[in-house]
Amino acid sequence: MEYLMTYGWAILVVIIVGIVLWQSGVFGTGSGGVSGFDKARVQDYTFNSAQLQVVFENAAGSTMKTVTVNASTDGGATFPYNMTITPGTNWAPGKEYTAISTNATLIAACVSAGAGYKLDFKVGYTSEGNVAHTEAGVIRGKCEHL
Repeated sequence: MEYLMTYGWAILVVIIVGIVLWQSGVFGTGSGGVSGFDKARVQDYTFNSAQLQVVFENAAGSTMKTVTVNASTDGGATFPYNMTITPGTNWAPGKEYTAISTNATLIAACVSAGAGYKLDFKVGYTSEGNVAHTEAGVIRGKCEHL
Protein backbone atom coordinates (compact mmCIF):
# COMPACT_ATOMS: atom_id res chain seq x y z
CA MET A 1 0.00 0.00 0.00
CA GLU A 2 2.87 2.40 0.79
CA TYR A 3 4.38 1.63 -2.62
CA LEU A 4 1.12 2.60 -4.40
CA MET A 5 0.75 5.81 -2.40
CA THR A 6 4.26 6.97 -3.31
CA TYR A 7 3.65 6.42 -7.03
CA GLY A 8 0.20 7.98 -6.78
CA TRP A 9 1.59 11.25 -5.37
CA ALA A 10 4.37 11.31 -7.98
CA ILE A 11 1.88 10.85 -10.83
CA LEU A 12 -0.37 13.57 -9.39
CA VAL A 13 2.54 16.04 -9.30
CA VAL A 14 3.47 15.24 -12.92
CA ILE A 15 -0.13 15.80 -14.04
CA ILE A 16 -0.35 19.15 -12.23
CA VAL A 17 2.95 20.37 -13.73
CA GLY A 18 1.78 19.28 -17.19
CA ILE A 19 -1.49 21.20 -16.85
CA VAL A 20 0.32 24.34 -15.68
CA LEU A 21 2.76 24.19 -18.61
CA TRP A 22 -0.06 23.59 -21.10
CA GLN A 23 -2.11 26.52 -19.77
CA SER A 24 0.86 28.89 -19.92
CA GLY A 25 1.39 28.16 -23.63
CA VAL A 26 4.73 26.37 -23.38
CA PHE A 27 3.69 23.76 -25.94
CA GLY A 28 3.34 26.22 -28.87
CA THR A 29 0.61 28.37 -30.37
CA GLY A 30 -1.93 25.54 -30.54
CA SER A 31 -5.45 26.77 -31.03
CA GLY A 32 -4.65 30.20 -29.67
CA GLY A 33 -5.22 32.20 -26.58
CA VAL A 34 -4.80 35.48 -24.76
CA SER A 35 -2.64 36.24 -21.74
CA GLY A 36 -1.51 39.25 -19.75
CA PHE A 37 -4.38 41.69 -20.26
CA ASP A 38 -6.02 42.96 -17.08
CA LYS A 39 -7.69 46.37 -17.38
CA ALA A 40 -8.01 46.28 -21.19
CA ARG A 41 -9.44 42.79 -21.68
CA VAL A 42 -9.42 41.11 -25.08
CA GLN A 43 -12.94 40.00 -26.03
CA ASP A 44 -12.28 38.83 -29.61
CA TYR A 45 -9.54 38.93 -32.24
CA THR A 46 -8.76 37.96 -35.81
CA PHE A 47 -5.57 38.06 -37.86
CA ASN A 48 -5.76 37.45 -41.59
CA SER A 49 -4.24 38.45 -44.92
CA ALA A 50 -6.02 41.84 -44.81
CA GLN A 51 -5.85 43.05 -41.20
CA LEU A 52 -5.28 42.49 -37.51
CA GLN A 53 -8.41 43.28 -35.51
CA VAL A 54 -8.71 43.10 -31.71
CA VAL A 55 -11.80 43.93 -29.65
CA PHE A 56 -10.98 45.22 -26.16
CA GLU A 57 -13.24 45.86 -23.18
CA ASN A 58 -12.45 48.53 -20.59
CA ALA A 59 -12.42 46.51 -17.35
CA ALA A 60 -10.68 49.23 -15.31
CA GLY A 61 -13.89 50.48 -13.71
CA SER A 62 -13.14 54.06 -14.78
CA THR A 63 -12.57 55.96 -18.01
CA MET A 64 -9.30 55.29 -19.83
CA LYS A 65 -8.10 58.47 -21.52
CA THR A 66 -5.69 58.88 -24.44
CA VAL A 67 -5.56 55.15 -25.18
CA THR A 68 -2.95 53.78 -27.59
CA VAL A 69 -2.63 50.19 -28.80
CA ASN A 70 0.60 48.92 -30.35
CA ALA A 71 1.47 45.46 -31.64
CA SER A 72 4.79 43.72 -32.19
CA THR A 73 5.87 40.54 -33.94
CA ASP A 74 9.50 40.58 -32.79
CA GLY A 75 9.19 39.16 -29.30
CA GLY A 76 8.31 42.48 -27.71
CA ALA A 77 11.60 44.33 -28.23
CA THR A 78 9.88 47.15 -30.12
CA PHE A 79 6.25 48.00 -30.77
CA PRO A 80 6.20 49.62 -34.22
CA TYR A 81 2.62 48.87 -35.27
CA ASN A 82 0.25 51.53 -33.97
CA MET A 83 -3.36 50.38 -34.28
CA THR A 84 -6.33 52.60 -35.15
CA ILE A 85 -8.96 52.59 -32.39
CA THR A 86 -12.71 52.97 -32.89
CA PRO A 87 -14.81 54.66 -31.69
CA GLY A 88 -12.08 56.79 -30.06
CA THR A 89 -9.17 57.08 -27.63
CA ASN A 90 -11.25 57.75 -24.49
CA TRP A 91 -12.78 54.48 -23.27
CA ALA A 92 -15.81 54.41 -20.97
CA PRO A 93 -15.86 51.61 -18.39
CA GLY A 94 -17.50 48.35 -19.48
CA LYS A 95 -17.62 49.31 -23.18
CA GLU A 96 -15.96 47.50 -26.09
CA TYR A 97 -13.50 49.17 -28.46
CA THR A 98 -11.91 47.85 -31.65
CA ALA A 99 -8.25 48.26 -32.59
CA ILE A 100 -7.31 47.60 -36.24
CA SER A 101 -4.07 47.51 -38.18
CA THR A 102 -3.69 47.06 -41.93
CA ASN A 103 0.09 47.68 -41.87
CA ALA A 104 1.61 45.58 -44.68
CA THR A 105 4.68 44.59 -42.64
CA LEU A 106 2.53 43.38 -39.74
CA ILE A 107 0.13 41.53 -42.06
CA ALA A 108 3.15 39.77 -43.62
CA ALA A 109 3.56 37.92 -40.29
CA CYS A 110 0.37 36.04 -41.18
CA VAL A 111 2.12 34.07 -43.92
CA SER A 112 -0.41 31.33 -44.70
CA ALA A 113 -3.76 30.03 -43.57
CA GLY A 114 -3.35 27.92 -40.45
CA ALA A 115 0.17 29.17 -39.68
CA GLY A 116 0.70 29.97 -36.00
CA TYR A 117 1.47 33.47 -34.76
CA LYS A 118 2.38 35.20 -31.52
CA LEU A 119 1.73 38.92 -31.22
CA ASP A 120 2.86 41.10 -28.32
CA PHE A 121 0.75 44.12 -27.37
CA LYS A 122 1.10 47.26 -25.30
CA VAL A 123 -1.96 49.24 -24.33
CA GLY A 124 -1.13 52.67 -22.97
CA TYR A 125 -3.67 54.91 -21.26
CA THR A 126 -4.10 57.67 -18.71
CA SER A 127 -6.44 57.15 -15.75
CA GLU A 128 -9.03 59.67 -14.61
CA GLY A 129 -6.45 60.87 -12.07
CA ASN A 130 -4.03 61.62 -14.97
CA VAL A 131 -1.67 58.75 -14.09
CA ALA A 132 -0.06 57.03 -17.09
CA HIS A 133 -0.39 53.24 -17.28
CA THR A 134 0.89 50.59 -19.68
CA GLU A 135 -0.47 47.07 -20.00
CA ALA A 136 1.23 44.28 -21.87
CA GLY A 137 -0.29 41.12 -23.28
CA VAL A 138 0.15 38.34 -25.79
CA ILE A 139 -2.25 36.91 -28.35
CA ARG A 140 -1.52 33.55 -29.96
CA GLY A 141 -3.49 31.92 -32.73
CA LYS A 142 -3.63 30.64 -36.26
CA CYS A 143 -3.80 32.86 -39.33
CA GLU A 144 -7.15 33.09 -41.04
CA HIS A 145 -7.25 33.87 -44.75
CA LEU A 146 -9.99 35.47 -46.79
